[in-house]
Amino acid sequence: MKEDKILRNEMMPVLMLSLALGIRQMSMTMVAPFISTYSKTLNFYTPMLAAVALGIFGLTQAIFQFPFGILSDKFGNKIMMVIGLFQVIIGLFIAFLARNIYILIFARALQGSGAIIGVGYSWASEVVEQDKRTKALSIVGTFVSASAALAFALGPLMHEFMSVNMMFLVCAILLLINGIYIILFLKDNGKGENIEKEVSTYKGLKILFRNKNFIVNNIAAFINNFMMMSVFYLVPIYLNNVTGEKGIWKVFLPAILTAVIAMKVAVGFVEKGYDRGVLTTAFLIASISICFYFKKQSYVFLLIGTILYLSAYVTLTTILATNVNNSVENSYRGTANGIFNSFQYIGNFVGPLVCGAVWTHSEKFTWVVVICVGILGLFMISLNKGYVLREC
Repeated sequence: MKEDKILRNEMMPVLMLSLALGIRQMSMTMVAPFISTYSKTLNFYTPMLAAVALGIFGLTQAIFQFPFGILSDKFGNKIMMVIGLFQVIIGLFIAFLARNIYILIFARALQGSGAIIGVGYSWASEVVEQDKRTKALSIVGTFVSASAALAFALGPLMHEFMSVNMMFLVCAILLLINGIYIILFLKDNGKGENIEKEVSTYKGLKILFRNKNFIVNNIAAFINNFMMMSVFYLVPIYLNNVTGEKGIWKVFLPAILTAVIAMKVAVGFVEKGYDRGVLTTAFLIASISICFYFKKQSYVFLLIGTILYLSAYVTLTTILATNVNNSVENSYRGTANGIFNSFQYIGNFVGPLVCGAVWTHSEKFTWVVVICVGILGLFMISLNKGYVLREC
């Protein structure tokens, strides 16, 4: 009983960090389907500027993950988390007030520049003992992944009774409440660890990029997010025709609930030392799941495909992040997570860009490209012998 109480107390900071990252992720994703139509109501609208407003968030995310990671190593996780959160909050509030497309673009860029996902993973890794790290990061990964998926279901429902700019405001208020809690109640290192500050950024980077498995993790993260954004970009188009915009939740809600269960099972195997097997299986399932999208008129096929895909995606997100954090010292953990998350968000940017370009020529070939990318991830992990990351 006493151990359970200690575990609950230990996981509370992880839950609050996860909540902050989850709300942030949801606030960004939830409005994505409506940006193009909402932009038409703003002054100086053009289709190109609407596309920039939609995509600029992912680009600034990719750019700022790395510096946020480096700065968290130098100044601490808490201060960088708070700075990043308030950048997002201010960006959301500016988006709420925006009356022309240029202000909206600036607001979305500011939201993305609050690139705190890597900082959140670093902080969550440090507030628990090493043997609880996989559990802690699985909680963070679940919140972030589930928030992205549920946003596609909740967005249309919320849009029924509130405007897009009001959705920005609601998300800003929720993040502000969460940010105040973090400022008042969370300590930077819950275990009182002595973080070594003497390792320079340059030395940390040399150590990281000499580690083959760290590089493999980053490429795998790029592939995972390339596939994720491709699915999230294209599948809602099918679901609009099959379930209607209001019925998208009928696919994404059961899919994310199943994915959480699948991830918990996968974590159990990882804790027994089957990292490589879990990752190759997840990439295989992700690749197979795409085949179901060739039957785009079938609710059942779309449901099965999304359940399989999200189960693989959430598992990959959690295990890859865990392996990165198990491989590094605290002195350059933020730098490692910053690099890792930069690769993820570059995948976010490149995935829909490539699929959008291929889609104009062949819808089916677009899915073939996504399948091939998933198979590339599978072979990359399976051919890298001795893939279990150890501290470097």
